[in-house]
Amino acid sequence: MLKTKLTLGTKLELELYDANGNKMVPTLISQFEAVLPDDSMEILSPLLEGRIFPVRRGTRMVVIYQKDGEVYKFASEAIERKLEGNIHYLRIRPLTEEEKIQRRYFFRFSCVRDVEYRLFADGDTQEEERGVFRKGVTKDISGGGICFWADVKPEIGWQVEGILRLNRDIPFIGRVVRVIDIREGGRYNYEIGVEYTDITNMNRERVISFIYEEQRKLLKKGWTK
Repeated sequence: MLKTKLTLGTKLELELYDANGNKMVPTLISQFEAVLPDDSMEILSPLLEGRIFPVRRGTRMVVIYQKDGEVYKFASEAIERKLEGNIHYLRIRPLTEEEKIQRRYFFRFSCVRDVEYRLFADGDTQEEERGVFRKGVTKDISGGGICFWADVKPEIGWQVEGILRLNRDIPFIGRVVRVIDIREGGRYNYEIGVEYTDITNMNRERVISFIYEEQRKLLKKGWTK
């Protein structure tokens, strides 16, 4: 039996691969439900852009999740899909032991949310010397960082102190990893990619949970159309 730290409701990311070992689609998101008597697992059918993604029987995948600030993964195989009421489930069979990983990439969710930020070049800059907070909006968010639109241009490697406005405020410190000039007559001039360097485990998990719940809302809207 695979020993994991999974508990009911743990958010999952699934990387699906074909028979040649090539990644099939963008990373999908799901949720752990239960370990079954035959040691298989039941998870919610994964979502892609707010829609149920039909995973075929026999599809190999890597299951990734975060728990208490650590990231874990294990390989598994899809066994069957089922529908109970309006809930779609996927049963999977673990193929490898769980292992802890160092990970930089997370599922990115496109959404427009307010973000307040201030930029400073030196990581040792004292809080009172970081200047005033400016307002921007996100292009996408993830458990590893955000991409947002801003009216000032930082340099790669600069620091960002920010407050992401989700269903609750998420404070963070990050590092600028990408800057794109988008001056086309709009309100904002730059697209800034930021990797978190200082965010609490709880707040990172809140971001991941927010993304999952927003995907579920998109799915429900699809059902009611």
